Amino acid sequence: MGFYWYEDDPDLLDAEKMAMAKFFPSFKLYKLDDGSGRLYWRGKVQPTGKGGKVWDMMLIYKNEHPKSEGFGGSIQILPVKPRLKDIADQLPPIYNEAGRPMLPLPHIYRDNFGRNEEYFICTADPKYFKASQTHSTSAASSLSWACKWIILCEMWLNGEVSDEVAREGVY
Repeated sequence: MGFYWYEDDPDLLDAEKMAMAKFFPSFKLYKLDDGSGRLYWRGKVQPTGKGGKVWDMMLIYKNEHPKSEGFGGSIQILPVKPRLKDIADQLPPIYNEAGRPMLPLPHIYRDNFGRNEEYFICTADPKYFKASQTHSTSAASSLSWACKWIILCEMWLNGEVSDEVAREGVY
């Protein structure tokens, strides 16, 4: 039995590699150099097409992949450039009904990455995350959701969709 998910289930790793090669062939697989043994994909997407912003992305597997706890699932989607924290810092603060400050971008969450707090795209609600012998949420499906989020976020930042549409994801 392996220590890491990809050692324990090499077939799942092969399936992940095949899905990424089919849908996002420019992305490459690496291992974090922090001693965690975590694998990640790195590459660029341009979801809004030619003339749109190019996003440099990392898709980082949690060690318990494909199991999921909490929002985002077991694959963390970290935009490296542009950095979500930098975009959020340029937006006016927002508050919930109780008057507590909220993250200014829709559908993101905070987590530590290395020594920094980063903002990740939330691509999986735990109730929709799949983790079974025959079906698991993959890096390719998570990145597809992230691309959908990027399109919606860019439209929201450009004033093309309302706050309600962006926050509720009703599109």
